[in-house]
Amino acid sequence: MIGGESTMDQIMLPAMRADLRLFKGSGEADGSPMWMLFDPVRNRYFHLHVRGLRVLRHWRTGATPEEIAESASDHGVEVDAEDVTGVARFLVSNGLTEARTSADSARLEEQWSQNRTHWYQWLLHRYLFIRVPLVRPDPFLARNLNRVRFIGSRLFAKLTLLLGLIGIILALRQWDAFTGTFMRFLNWEGVAWFALALIGVKTAHELGHAFVARHFGCRVPSMGVAFLVLFPVLYTDATDTWRIANPRDRLQVALAGVKTELAIALLATFAWSFLPSGGLRDAVFFLATTSWVTSLLINISPFMRFDGYHALSDVWGIHNLQPRAFELARWQLRETLFGFGEAPPEIFRPRRRRLLVTYAVATWIYRFFLFLGIALLIYHFAFKALGIVLFFIEIGWFIVRPVLQEMSTVIRHQWGWNKRVVRTILVSAFILGLLLVPWRSTLPLPAVLEASSYSRVHPPEPARIVSVSVSSGDDVAKGDVLVDLEKPSLTMEVEKARHRIAVIQARLDRRAGSFQDLASEGTLRRQLAEQRVRLSGLQERIAALVVRSPLAGKVASLADLSPGQWMGRDQLLAEVIGQTGIQVTAYVSEQQRSRIQVGAEGRFISDDGTHQAVNVKVVAVEEMGSDRLSHLSLASTYGGPLAVKQNGAEGAPALEEGVYRVRLVATERHIATAWQLSGRASIEAPAESLLGRFFRYAAAVLIRESGF
Repeated sequence: MIGGESTMDQIMLPAMRADLRLFKGSGEADGSPMWMLFDPVRNRYFHLHVRGLRVLRHWRTGATPEEIAESASDHGVEVDAEDVTGVARFLVSNGLTEARTSADSARLEEQWSQNRTHWYQWLLHRYLFIRVPLVRPDPFLARNLNRVRFIGSRLFAKLTLLLGLIGIILALRQWDAFTGTFMRFLNWEGVAWFALALIGVKTAHELGHAFVARHFGCRVPSMGVAFLVLFPVLYTDATDTWRIANPRDRLQVALAGVKTELAIALLATFAWSFLPSGGLRDAVFFLATTSWVTSLLINISPFMRFDGYHALSDVWGIHNLQPRAFELARWQLRETLFGFGEAPPEIFRPRRRRLLVTYAVATWIYRFFLFLGIALLIYHFAFKALGIVLFFIEIGWFIVRPVLQEMSTVIRHQWGWNKRVVRTILVSAFILGLLLVPWRSTLPLPAVLEASSYSRVHPPEPARIVSVSVSSGDDVAKGDVLVDLEKPSLTMEVEKARHRIAVIQARLDRRAGSFQDLASEGTLRRQLAEQRVRLSGLQERIAALVVRSPLAGKVASLADLSPGQWMGRDQLLAEVIGQTGIQVTAYVSEQQRSRIQVGAEGRFISDDGTHQAVNVKVVAVEEMGSDRLSHLSLASTYGGPLAVKQNGAEGAPALEEGVYRVRLVATERHIATAWQLSGRASIEAPAESLLGRFFRYAAAVLIRESGF
């Protein structure tokens, strides 16, 4: 029997299952031969190297490992009893032997019990990924293979490429209509055509894999729907492609789906120009653009076990690419950090080993962000109570658990002092110090510096420039002329008013000689008063066209003005800033508010870098937060650091997260050179470690999200 506690001379080799099949494999990347052992019951393939094959050729039920090794030696084959024992354990652990005795049955029952998945593990994996077989396509594929074989011919490929190029040229000639097709998807009819096109092209994608696999003599036992985080995707069981000895042929199977979608996209691009407007044309547009791009982006990734992974495995000639790369990377990590001096799990050339380690690390990084994204997706789509539970299960099971397992492996290892251990301890202590030591004593905040008094000067009404009396940077006193404007229509109105006054006054002067004027004396005097009031108003408007400085200060900026130029009421003429000082408004998040204290000093630094830094002091911190931003220059829509989502009713942008206003003043006299500058205010704050900041932020998020 084969048991965990048996000694070598007690082992009796079990009988191998009679239904197993042996195939010649494609060989390893280093050129060494390899064979495939096929289990038809579970539709699984197992790789055998030369030593394993030698053992199986001399296998005898009931023999001992020493007898098999001796028999092999008699035939000139170099194997030892250890090799035989290893193969026996491999066969038993994978259920490839027959159960002829009660001991064998007990062993199988024990294996089943050990491999049985707990209900919570089953549930965890099933909601993330589950396959639902729908059809057994092998008979259909066998009947129709010859009918579709021409699709894989060079002639069909060239014809498809030619039609696709013609379609692209035709689409470019009516580009606006082509790109405008997308908008028609935004209705129920468009969505229906979109769904039909999506189902059709994904079915064609899977049939591409299936027919090419069948072309190379492989069985396709099932096709169906897989649910990836409850999102349905079609799948094809192409496990049988392991029997294909030529890696290039396996590569053809792996790429068949994407090639099929690209061919459909080229034909759809050609067909779009000839179809009338409607749902069918919209669906063809989807096939020509969105479908193949999304498919390529998803399937080309070698970090998940989609088409790109299998293609990369075939190109490199390394089966079970991810498990082997992961094991090699873990070994490399342990040796780099601790120098255990262990032999690598497999021997590769240095360049190939570096490539595999790089691939493994890239996959870990990709999976970290993928699982984090899935956790956030589950959290937001499930109701809050379930979302929180599933979020922590996802993070704990797929991110924290593998890290803890590796740490446990390292801790259990037999340790010894060497240069790498010392280096790792020192670097770890340094990093830990960076995380734990409160070293950050300033808090950078988005801020705006404004002159305490300033004015933006506009024309009182639409008018024409006569002359400009100042330049940018000039000092001005209150009342100094900035710009002289005129409005010809206003001058004409003044002349008309004066003429009416003269006429009315003349009638009043001769009223004694005119019975009619004498009778209407009261009316004439009322009209005279009205016209004089109107004239006074017109003269005031003309006087206002001489634009004067509203305060003493400096012309910070002057628009590009020239005589004869017309200016609207909303157009800026000049900016005048006073000489009375500045004020700074900063914005702090809820998580950081407690670190800001009244009296704390800091420095304001402008974003443009052309203005000198200003020493400031906190004089007030708002007690109530606000979700409105009064300074547009800090809004993300204008390139600022504060994220906004929409404009408020008053035009003030709505912030993604609430903030608190902090008011600061200059600690020394400072004359503003611009009416408003955006920048950052670095405020002194109690020192805080990076780790403390992280936990405080995490606690704030938990408190915010815990509201049901």
